[in-house]
Amino acid sequence: MAIAKVEVKRDICIGASPCVVAAPSVFELDAENKAVIIKKEGEKSSDSSEKSVLEDAEISDDSLMTAAQSCPVKAIFLYDEEGNQIYPEA
Repeated sequence: MAIAKVEVKRDICIGASPCVVAAPSVFELDAENKAVIIKKEGEKSSDSSEKSVLEDAEISDDSLMTAAQSCPVKAIFLYDEEGNQIYPEA
């Protein structure tokens, strides 16, 4: 099952930053110490983002899953092409 979208739930994020360690080309902490997704052309957001618009659009699904699973509060959500939630399990 391929990952098509990534989202950070800011209301859940505690800024622990293991996602940044696991996938620094996709995640960083913003001024509020919350994870954001790094998109092409330097745009950053926590909104649901297509994998294709990520700065590192070639990142492996395994790396994205590792980053999501590393989050202690499960603030990173992953979705497939049909919009079904892959992680955390619904």
